[in-house]
Formats: sequence, structure tokens, C-alpha cells
Amino acid sequence: MKQTIIRTAEQEEYLHPEHKLFFVRDVVTAATNQYLSMHRGRIEPDGEIVVHSSPQVSTIYVLSGQVECTLGEDSTSFSGGSCIVAPVDVVWGLKNGGEQPVELLIVFTPPQC
Repeated sequence: MKQTIIRTAEQEEYLHPEHKLFFVRDVVTAATNQYLSMHRGRIEPDGEIVVHSSPQVSTIYVLSGQVECTLGEDSTSFSGGSCIVAPVDVVWGLKNGGEQPVELLIVFTPPQC
């Protein structure tokens, strides 16, 4: 694996096609790291990552904002500084019902893309 420095401010941000008002930067992909992928995300007010499952372990760290989380059959609200770990095939989703954007880091192991 080659050593790499990534400047996320220089990466293209895009609207995720499967979620509402969720913008993403693909920070680390399988092309850079064969073991994981990492994505910087922003959920705008009234936006959401719809409830879904993944064939990877999804680790979501909330950097800032207030979010409503569905994880399996449970639902809870929390703010920046919290971390969610969704095992393979466990449903999860995040909804921003607040007035400020929610900033996230999402890591998939093994890599998603």
C-alpha cells in the first residue's frame, strides 16, 4: 500500500443518489486502502440517510449536529461526539430534524468502493 495524504477540502462533494439532502466526499476508497473506505458526509436540515443495511460493518462518527438514529429496532437521538457501529446486515439510518447540518465520518470495513 502506498502512503497517501488526502485533503478533503479539495475533494469533490456530491449528493448521494439514494438519500435525501445527504452530501458526501469519498475520502478513502478501496483504491487507496484495501481494508476500509472512509467518507465525509453532511446531512442538511430535513435530510436523512434512509434506513438500510450494508454488507460491510458501518462505523459512523458524528462530528457535529443533532441526529435521530435508527439502529436495528431501536431509535435514539444524540449529538456530535457520538459513534454508531452497525454490524453487517443490521439496518440503520440517520435523520436530521434540526436546524443545523449534521457532519459525519463513515467508515466501511471492508471498503465499500
